[in-house]
Amino acid sequence: MDLATRIPVLDRAISQLRRASPGELAGLAAGILGAFGLYRWARQDYKLYMSYGPGGLPYNIFGWLVSTAVLRPMGTNVLTTGLYDDFAEKRTWLPSGWPTKGREGDRPTLGPHPLPQRQLNQLASADMHKELEQAFSDLVDANTQLVHFSPSKHEGHTDAIFLNDDHHKSAIVQQMLGEISHIHATGDHSVHVILAPGDCKRVIESGWGQRHPLDGVGSARLIFGWTIPKEYILLYAPRNKREIQVIMQIVRASIGFAANSTNVST
Repeated sequence: MDLATRIPVLDRAISQLRRASPGELAGLAAGILGAFGLYRWARQDYKLYMSYGPGGLPYNIFGWLVSTAVLRPMGTNVLTTGLYDDFAEKRTWLPSGWPTKGREGDRPTLGPHPLPQRQLNQLASADMHKELEQAFSDLVDANTQLVHFSPSKHEGHTDAIFLNDDHHKSAIVQQMLGEISHIHATGDHSVHVILAPGDCKRVIESGWGQRHPLDGVGSARLIFGWTIPKEYILLYAPRNKREIQVIMQIVRASIGFAANSTNVST
């Protein structure tokens, strides 16, 4: 479009603005400001989503749109524990008297996106990441009669602990496609586990973890083809050696629950 063509268009636009009522001008200004504000929010929210590192959804704008526009409105309360009292399963696999001490400090802040479920603060050093990964490896090596490593079917981009194929699988283990636990190794190094209902309650109430915001949400089945069980728990990323020990006690209880075994080696 050349200058001669553009000038009449500009003239008409200015003329229309001059004829507009104050209310119409205010509406136009509000629309422009609203669109600019929405763009700024979306830009920051997308950057936050990408800061988590790769996870269960595509690591791109499509994954962000699904997590933000579709999944976020489905989120549930992640700290309530009364629901676990209604489960028929009353056994627990955590040690008697666990925990001897609650997690220090406040709970970490988690990102607003249900997937991936990630911490925004209270993050550990790279050395602690390596120690946690080694502790996972040692636990699997000590229990090869029960579990093995395989690429995560839910998280992607990392290995997960699976119940051995020749072992009887409960309904919840079948629901999880055999997957028991994984580290979010591309990001904060928090951990997901499945636990007995009573152990879920103890972990949450002692400050070591929380529920998944999509657990039990039936409509999630339309997207993923399966529903996240209420026994699926996020453990906060361990910040020191003591916290790694506590996290590994929970992972060991997770293996025991999945395998219906009290003979899980340390």
